[in-house]
Amino acid sequence: MKAAPAILALAATGVGAWVLVKLVTPPVQVEVRGPMTSQDCAACHSAVFAEWEESHHAFAYHNPEVRKLSNDFRNEECLACHAPRPVLDFEPGERVLARSADRGTGVDCLSCHQGPQGGMASANRTPSSSAPCQPYHETRMSSVQHCASCHNQHGTVDQWRAAPAHLKGESCLDCHMTETFREGGRRGRHHGFPAAHNREALLRAVRVEGGFDDQGPWFSVENYGAGHNFPTDERSRAADVQVRWQDADGNWGDWQHVHRFRDPYRDEVDLVNTQLPSGETWRENLPMPDGATLGEARLLYRTQPYLPDDESEELGRVELKP
Repeated sequence: MKAAPAILALAATGVGAWVLVKLVTPPVQVEVRGPMTSQDCAACHSAVFAEWEESHHAFAYHNPEVRKLSNDFRNEECLACHAPRPVLDFEPGERVLARSADRGTGVDCLSCHQGPQGGMASANRTPSSSAPCQPYHETRMSSVQHCASCHNQHGTVDQWRAAPAHLKGESCLDCHMTETFREGGRRGRHHGFPAAHNREALLRAVRVEGGFDDQGPWFSVENYGAGHNFPTDERSRAADVQVRWQDADGNWGDWQHVHRFRDPYRDEVDLVNTQLPSGETWRENLPMPDGATLGEARLLYRTQPYLPDDESEELGRVELKP
């Protein structure tokens, strides 16, 4: 049997075998899935799923603090960001709406990744075309606007835009989705989203100092690491400066309130916004009582404004000694 002249000519050029393979190789069969849940994602992305399960995104709907502050979600405005519909269903930065079902998964995989036309959006420029979830590249996944739909409700993204360039980085991902390496050495973004409930993240945001000058003891708090105000996002978050003094007999007095950093709720009309902007420092002299020989000042962080001291996070303490 004679070969066709066209195939003989291709073989003579050395590319015939490649062309034949391309001609006779059947297309890859993709098992396209219908409606998915976040649990489906775990089958292929177990490490990512495990990171997300430990995050406050996964905890968003069941968080007892949120339940209490929202009157068990009777304040329905809170539902939009604690059980949102897919963000990509909305314009960049547009306020999301709450989903009506499966709210218990909080801010889940589908909230951020499900595309409006089907498939899963990815920041990966070359996602696998054979994956059942039909991933596709979406530039918006790495954009600040993607986070803004929920996290700018209290002005956090606007604060980021006003922050010093050396603190805010390229986007929210630089601090809240740091690069990580998983099985097989693959590089990706960590889905634990360390933020206001993570001590290490808080300590990277602020630092405290104190001492004595011509006017007596002083204490300062510097927002040296956050690309937004401190504290930010949820208006329930607060950080308090406290001081206590020791008398000549070595007895310590009670902690006394000095200052609070917080953005109040709209109905708290008697309060003003005292958040500490990115890159700025709050500093104040602390009057020393008569008979005091030593002092201590500290910064306490609270996820609720009226959380007891022993349930709050101490972010720094300084000795005030003449």
